[in-house]
Amino acid sequence: MSNYPSSEQLLDLFNWASPGMIVTDADGLVVLANKAATELLGDNAAVGSKLPDALGVDGHAALLSAGEPVENLDAVFSSPEFATGYANVGFGQVNGKTYGFWALRPVTTHPTPSPEQAAGASTAQAWISRVDEVSETYVPVGEDAVAFIQAYYDTCPVAIHLIEEDGTVAHANWKDIAIVGASEQPDTYVGHHIRHIYADQDVVEDFLGRWGEDAPIIDFRADFLNKGERVPVVIFSTAKVEDDKLKNTRCFVFPDSHPDRKRDKVKALDLDF
Repeated sequence: MSNYPSSEQLLDLFNWASPGMIVTDADGLVVLANKAATELLGDNAAVGSKLPDALGVDGHAALLSAGEPVENLDAVFSSPEFATGYANVGFGQVNGKTYGFWALRPVTTHPTPSPEQAAGASTAQAWISRVDEVSETYVPVGEDAVAFIQAYYDTCPVAIHLIEEDGTVAHANWKDIAIVGASEQPDTYVGHHIRHIYADQDVVEDFLGRWGEDAPIIDFRADFLNKGERVPVVIFSTAKVEDDKLKNTRCFVFPDSHPDRKRDKVKALDLDF
């Protein structure tokens, strides 16, 4: 089993992920940005733009010097509909040069999926519609970006896993393996069914049906299990489906910036939302 998803999967993951994904150089200048990042930041996601300034993140030089991954930095976005959120960043090297690897998470209202009784319009659904919308300006990255995406997979402090049609975890990055407590024995997680790491089985059973139907899971608060202990997370997940068959998911899992908040529900009859 390869340590990385295939090049095709990595390119699909980067281009069409539901969170913003950005690579910057050591000065914080944008090198690569995915479709979601361009929706959040507009021209501020263009190559050469100063990302920390655009996000309102102070002390970039100090973060770079420390070299440690940082989670849930308060961030501002250019999009009027999605003006606030969080940034996770890690620093690593590609071809001997230092880069920053950023994951941007917008804050929405009710998650997708949500119970029918949830009041108000869901900006989570509006968000994924924006990401999926055809753009005349976004040019998907190609094979020359694979080394950067591999470094992103190895460096950015956001959990990433790809699930196959039968629910098996085909690939998981270091953060995903760590968040479920499998760092010492990754094979106890990778290659096994995804349901074992969810604290609430009704949630994962609902998700399994959604992935096969290419239905998004956006800004959803759930609990993973780490050696029996609940870990509050926020999930952004979409799927690649071809000919009505799930090829793989694009699952991004963030440590929850508000771990004391109630977990989200999938059952329409559960009014405790």
